[in-house]
Amino acid sequence: MIYKERDADSHQNLHSGKGEVAINKLLGKNDVEGLDLFATVTVPPGGSIGYHQHLEDSEGYYILSGAAEFTDADGKTKAVERGDLCLITQGQSHGIKNIGETELKILAIVF
Repeated sequence: MIYKERDADSHQNLHSGKGEVAINKLLGKNDVEGLDLFATVTVPPGGSIGYHQHLEDSEGYYILSGAAEFTDADGKTKAVERGDLCLITQGQSHGIKNIGETELKILAIVF
């Protein structure tokens, strides 16, 4: 089956982050069993997705382009770039901030 990218949803200060984040869903909760979200996420320079906890699911961020600081489940910040996979599991927390001069593009998978 082939799924087409949907219109982007715009989120201001997502999870108490900074700036406007665009989420382009390819798959949502009711499309594939066990998968809550499969989407590309765009974070503007200086923007962020705030530190938040995943109580009922897990999430992976695969960095498609840009440079960021990823705040891991242990609360420590680590530099990430294109090709890095940031994974947190159920019960853990995370956040990410674009530290580059261009948009940060992420493939986000919530399962």
